[in-house]
Amino acid sequence: MIKISQRLLVLLSVMCLASCGSLRSASNPDVTYSGNSSDAVALQVPPDLTDVSRAEQYVVPGIQGAPVTRGTLLPQFSSMRFVRQGEQSWLAIDAAPADIWQRVLSFARKEKYLIEKTQPIAGAIVTQWRPASAVAKGSLLKNLIGSDEAYTRIAFRIERNGDGARLFARSQKTADKALTEADTAWPARSHDPESTSAMLMRLLTFLGVEEQKAKGILTTQAANAVLDNATLQTNGSGSELILYRGYQPAFRAVIAALDNLNYPVSSKDDGVGRIEFTVADSPLVIELSPVHSSEVRLAVLDSDGQKLNAQKEQSLLNSLLGRLS
Repeated sequence: MIKISQRLLVLLSVMCLASCGSLRSASNPDVTYSGNSSDAVALQVPPDLTDVSRAEQYVVPGIQGAPVTRGTLLPQFSSMRFVRQGEQSWLAIDAAPADIWQRVLSFARKEKYLIEKTQPIAGAIVTQWRPASAVAKGSLLKNLIGSDEAYTRIAFRIERNGDGARLFARSQKTADKALTEADTAWPARSHDPESTSAMLMRLLTFLGVEEQKAKGILTTQAANAVLDNATLQTNGSGSELILYRGYQPAFRAVIAALDNLNYPVSSKDDGVGRIEFTVADSPLVIELSPVHSSEVRLAVLDSDGQKLNAQKEQSLLNSLLGRLS
């Protein structure tokens, strides 16, 4: 009886294994990987779950002496460095004040500030008060509703320091428009030391990248990839926008940009990176493709998924770029 029971148990086990094998199909993602594993159907993973590549998880940013890239943490250059003592911070630069004057003006313009006045003898540059809408303009309805708006401005001062210079900055902020007509003298302090330090770090990166570009270490395209939030790239196959941020933030930013441009969105799906919208009664489609954790490619197509003519494509992408930068 014992031998008969053992034989029955073996027989039942074989039958169970055969049944499990018969349930497996080529479309089953659990198919065994072997010589015919190409028959397996690939899993469709939403783009927001593929932001970080395996290689990027082990990248340590900030390699000393390497060209500045978006992976560089707190960049340092042989000719300039960030210095902070308590709430006071500045840039120490191994160059004469006259050599960095124009570059500071260029940085102010990049930050979308207009210049209120310059005092070359005192080494001072004061920007005009900039409304928040100058950076992120809302739709017409939002502009009509929104009345309380913050205004900011920056003051720079360049001091001679031996054979080099020290560059200081003050940031100011107010919601009272009447105060924007006040005196433009050098402010006693910043409204927020942390924001001033962050701005000086952006300025350090800007000056360093410009220096590397001038020396031929970085191309103009590579420099823009470090300094800009988005860039427009054109090649033989057409044009596309490159957004330097994560997939989900990029998707939300594009939706906001379309809203700011008053382009109605009829459908959106962040699972596949597709946005359907309308321009002058013409239905169009935006496709977003994540490259890695901080880069997303954006293309504009017609409703049939075909590329637009070059002129229309450039016009639409430039409009989006103006609202994404």
